[in-house]
Amino acid sequence: MRTRIYNILEMTDPQDFLSRAFSLFIVTLISLNVLCIVLESIPELDLLYRTQFFAIEIVSTVIFALEYSLRLWSCIESETEKKAPLKSRIKYALSPLAIVDLLAFLPSILQVIFPGIDLRFLRVLRLLRVFKLTRYFTSFELLLNVLHEERKNLAGIFFLLLVILTLAASALYLVERDMQPDKFGSIPQAMWWAIAALTTVGYGDVYPLSPAGKILGSLVTIVGIGMVALPSGILASAFSEQMRRKRESLQLAIDDALIDGMIDETEKKAIKELGDSIGLSEEQIGDLVKHSSTIMKIAREQREE
Repeated sequence: MRTRIYNILEMTDPQDFLSRAFSLFIVTLISLNVLCIVLESIPELDLLYRTQFFAIEIVSTVIFALEYSLRLWSCIESETEKKAPLKSRIKYALSPLAIVDLLAFLPSILQVIFPGIDLRFLRVLRLLRVFKLTRYFTSFELLLNVLHEERKNLAGIFFLLLVILTLAASALYLVERDMQPDKFGSIPQAMWWAIAALTTVGYGDVYPLSPAGKILGSLVTIVGIGMVALPSGILASAFSEQMRRKRESLQLAIDDALIDGMIDETEKKAIKELGDSIGLSEEQIGDLVKHSSTIMKIAREQREE
């Protein structure tokens, strides 16, 4: 039973009806929760539908807590976790997705346990439930992998941005502090303008008035365009590289499966999982299989000749 529960929760077989139905149910429940959290922030709606919002919150908390408990109980069935049950469960409980699952229901439980304490900030934490969707959408997983791989490059860009931010704020503080002491009276005050300029947002609430300040502001804005483009280019390049690797892995899996001239059910399942991870439909995967099969057939005929 534990193995069956693990397969349903982790959706090890995309063709499993119960697993797909459970995933759809959880995604729908998360979406409903996020919608309710947003709507209850409107005082009129909160007053009118407070009972309904509370009922949805209680039911959702129970379901999320039960899901977390079942995941913690069945995680030792993972093929990669063949350690002692206690160590496997501790390792799983400390994983990012498990922590997100825990935070999905823990704030609501704390609100029930401590009703007399003002824990309104915990209501905001309930929005972390949206991160549970990373289990069910491969694009989220792909983006997280990209961020993890490029973390050093992104950290370097962030450090460079902090340096430029400090220099820009210091320069505007020196040339504008006498003319606008209420807006550029200190370097931290000037940082608000520097952030808006470097990110090319330009709110317009704070801006330099002196000629020197305008010149510096223009230079900072130009530099900001480049600073915005740098992380965008890195992420776009890394995302394309991730997609290329997955496509190569898919093509390699197809070629390996076709060595004996046919694809069995296990190989077909592995190929479909790889295709799903990069967003390919069954028709597209089928076209790749046909194309590889044709190429291998032609190659065999040429060798025989």
